[in-house]
Amino acid sequence: MANKILIPTPLRPYTDKRDSVEVEGRTVGEMLDDLTARHQGLRRHLFTDDGRLRNFVNVYVNDEDIRYLQKEQTPVQPGDVLTIVPSVAGGTDITTLDALPALTNDEIRRYSRHLLLPEVGIEGQRKLKAARVLCIGAGGLGSPAAMYLTAAGVGTLGLVDFDTVDFSNLQRQILHTTQEVGRSKLESATRRLNALNPEVRVETHDTALSSANALQILGQYDYVIDGTDNFPTRYLVNDACVLLGKPNIYGIVSRFEGHA
Repeated sequence: MANKILIPTPLRPYTDKRDSVEVEGRTVGEMLDDLTARHQGLRRHLFTDDGRLRNFVNVYVNDEDIRYLQKEQTPVQPGDVLTIVPSVAGGTDITTLDALPALTNDEIRRYSRHLLLPEVGIEGQRKLKAARVLCIGAGGLGSPAAMYLTAAGVGTLGLVDFDTVDFSNLQRQILHTTQEVGRSKLESATRRLNALNPEVRVETHDTALSSANALQILGQYDYVIDGTDNFPTRYLVNDACVLLGKPNIYGIVSRFEGHA
């Protein structure tokens, strides 16, 4: 029985640039085995050395995640389509649970909905607490990023900005309120984030990012979020992240268009 597996763009170099492959198998596991037998370069990207599906590789039968079915034993029917969706791998170098910070009783109550998710759980929440994330810019892009990271329980959030809050900022820069107009964006952001989640440590860098300070500031964090609004700074952030080996997460908004 031949069924189709859809191949994501990052893995197509290992399938001769094909976006789908017809394979044989009665279960998801058999289909993946057949796929990697036909395209052996794929195997190390999908499976660990001991044959387990890597934890950042998500597989769907039609629209159903196999983690909520029978995992690799999930049976497939004629016409079913498998989709491989790799999520972002990597992150901070914390390899054992003993190295992760514990959660307080208040944090367990606060993040209880996270803890119910099998993709997060206690270990995932502790990893979040251990993480240090730098958000460059506390404006239209940095505001929602900072608020969601704080609500989610990232351990340390760094903010870089040197601007003040203006009335024209308020319709999109949701960190700031009318009462903060004329004040430092970093002071405004710190007050808002501390009120949202006092468990998160907020570190501020009241300066314009430059070639003189970029490596020193970015080097203190595990992840970098670029919320700036000009190309010279974006190029600077990218170069610094490459030199430091830091993940660079960025987004661009222009009127009704966006890019990430």
